[in-house]
Amino acid sequence: MSAAKDPVWEFIQFEEQSIFYKEHGVPHHSIHWHVHEQYELHLIVKTNGKAMIGNHLGPFSPGQLTLVGPWLPHNWESNLSPGETHQLRDMVILFEPDLFNTAAKSFPELTQLTPLLEQAKMGIEFLNVPFDKAVEHFIKVRESSGMTRLVNFLSFIDYLSKGSTRLLSSMPASAVKDAGTLQTRINEVVDYVMENYQQPIRLKTVADKLGMTESYFSRFFHQSSGHRFTDFVNRVRIQRACVLLSDSDDTIADISQTVGFHNLANFSRQFRRIKGLSPLAYRKKHASPRVM
Repeated sequence: MSAAKDPVWEFIQFEEQSIFYKEHGVPHHSIHWHVHEQYELHLIVKTNGKAMIGNHLGPFSPGQLTLVGPWLPHNWESNLSPGETHQLRDMVILFEPDLFNTAAKSFPELTQLTPLLEQAKMGIEFLNVPFDKAVEHFIKVRESSGMTRLVNFLSFIDYLSKGSTRLLSSMPASAVKDAGTLQTRINEVVDYVMENYQQPIRLKTVADKLGMTESYFSRFFHQSSGHRFTDFVNRVRIQRACVLLSDSDDTIADISQTVGFHNLANFSRQFRRIKGLSPLAYRKKHASPRVM
């Protein structure tokens, strides 16, 4: 899949329900660069890989929770070993774009969600939502129907609206389709970083790959992705560290080395800056639950 291709329109029929739940494993036919008219609340349960939302490209790992607005192209590509499969990779809730605006005419309390929904038109990631808490909410929606499902969904959205978020795309949905060449070049950078994050990554090496000077590449990457290059590399490394903190018994010092930080103090400082808590606190908070 190349982000330079036009996104495929995915038609989703709700059949007289306002909240639609689905899940799938990997590999799966629905994993491609696509758009639809609904909002999508998306939780990664298994695997690591590359998230593409609007003009955002970055790493993902289990626990990543995002809300993608209507018509914003998106996809999550997993890094899989030959023959690797997973029965459940994604838990997804979809809802119509006019759901809250229509309901707010009778229930004005729902207008408090307007800022969240406006932000989601560019794609947002929810920060510091415990994995088990997110899974619990998705399961409640999955296992319910009718009015109970709606109440469970509203409770979930209310909970998320009170937390911290990060804006992902810097380009509205209407502009992303025409940005294929730009996406392809940024995609090259993202792939290189995700394949080499354990090693020293020099700005000059990446700039040379794209045939740019270091200063031009720095401006190009920042304007195109919304990240400074060094910060993006650190985010890739911290994302991988989160997986190891949750899924392994490796010491924090060893994890720091494994993901490409050769100074433990710098690793701890960058981890706290990006995740909002220390590596030890993250490990205590994010045990890896078994999701069936």
